[in-house]
Amino acid sequence: MVVVMKKLFFVVVMFISVLAVNAQVAEKTFADLKNEGNAAIKANDYPKALDLYEQALVKWGNKPIVDTSMVYNMGICAIKAKAYDKALKYFDQSISMNYKKVNALLYKSDVYRITKNNAETLKSLEAALAISPEDAKVKGKLATYYVGEANAIYTKGSAIILKVNNDITAGKLKTTDPAYISAEQKAKDEYTKAMPLIDKALSFDPANKTAAQIKAAIEQALKG
Repeated sequence: MVVVMKKLFFVVVMFISVLAVNAQVAEKTFADLKNEGNAAIKANDYPKALDLYEQALVKWGNKPIVDTSMVYNMGICAIKAKAYDKALKYFDQSISMNYKKVNALLYKSDVYRITKNNAETLKSLEAALAISPEDAKVKGKLATYYVGEANAIYTKGSAIILKVNNDITAGKLKTTDPAYISAEQKAKDEYTKAMPLIDKALSFDPANKTAAQIKAAIEQALKG
């Protein structure tokens, strides 16, 4: 009988211990979860950090969010975790809180660039420029944007010329043929469209070597 009672007592103690452990897990506070999220960031575990921060927000409830730095960090974690919709959401919240607005807009432009939304990329960059018109980082990103746009057009023009030059090499065309003359003009039209974009890139970053190289190539092509 004594043995049975001891076993029963042991089972009861173990059951209470399990309940106590579960209670401790369930009782994590907003601060606990936020601190764990901060630790996950330091360990470069961004998906885990984002999950912990989101759990912290659940703990916070329906009260207005006042922890601006955490929300901003959630956006960064979301980018690192490739959760792009969440990244936009949290950076928008950061902007509405007036916290690191320029950086948040630059991160938004990165998300839109990654997801190939050129119109929103430019919109975010221009919004950042409006807030901080002399910011070198903003200007650099705008220069990079316009270099990319110009290079796409320049590449299109170059592809036209390359094709007809190959046809000439293959003996299919002569430079006096209407088809060649037409193709050459189409290529020049593309180069002409690219030029103002390159000029805009250089207006934001005169030291941009890629922009300077593309401009020189366009000028040379237009002379030919």
